Amino acid sequence: MLRDMRTRFGRTHLSYLVAIAWPFTHLIVLVAIMAFVRKLAPMGGDPVVFVASGVLAYILCFYPARMMGMALEMNRSLFLFPVVRPIDVIVARGIIEFITSFIVVILLFLTAGLLGVDLFPLDTFVFSSGIVAIIYFSLSLGLFNVVMASLFRMWNLVFAFSMLGMYITSGVFILPSSMPAHIREIMWYNPLLHSIEWIRSAYYEGYGDDMLSKSYFIGMGTVFLLLGLLGERFLRGKLLTG
Repeated sequence: MLRDMRTRFGRTHLSYLVAIAWPFTHLIVLVAIMAFVRKLAPMGGDPVVFVASGVLAYILCFYPARMMGMALEMNRSLFLFPVVRPIDVIVARGIIEFITSFIVVILLFLTAGLLGVDLFPLDTFVFSSGIVAIIYFSLSLGLFNVVMASLFRMWNLVFAFSMLGMYITSGVFILPSSMPAHIREIMWYNPLLHSIEWIRSAYYEGYGDDMLSKSYFIGMGTVFLLLGLLGERFLRGKLLTG
């Protein structure tokens, strides 16, 4: 873990703050811009809560997954030591991203509190379980990305573009229920939509009853986890050589 952090951010401990500042700044800027533009939340109440609940799910869902996809490429020199295996590097990056995600969540709540915005959910259990489920999905997707990035050199670029497509069709800034039926049917297959619906259901009573499928979201995460573990097991030599 220390080696991974030093490879990415240098030898000083303060340089790790970049890993926290980048997703946190992304989150704050998007929330501020969209809350100002929309002025009124579709569900009523504070627009910051509506936008923040959507952007938070996106940040936690895809930032760790994207960074895990580059874990082996950025730490390939470690494989000069026979004791280091690909799974060691992957797990180390996963733990770092897991910790970073929780720090971002805590900073969001602290910042909102300082600005006088109440981000405390109506249902803390639903919110907490949603955060855990999103991180589980993200780390599973990250493991899958590691395998795919070793097989296809352009995979990280492909994943970045797929993130954009999923971002647009996830309902971050709009209510999925306001879209036509045929559009909602397509949006339903986007895992990011379910992560956002899960978080927002903790803030708005009855929200997500028509779209949210927790079993689908967790099931997709499990599929990515199994594919990633199988890839690591049977393609270990490919992972080592890149």
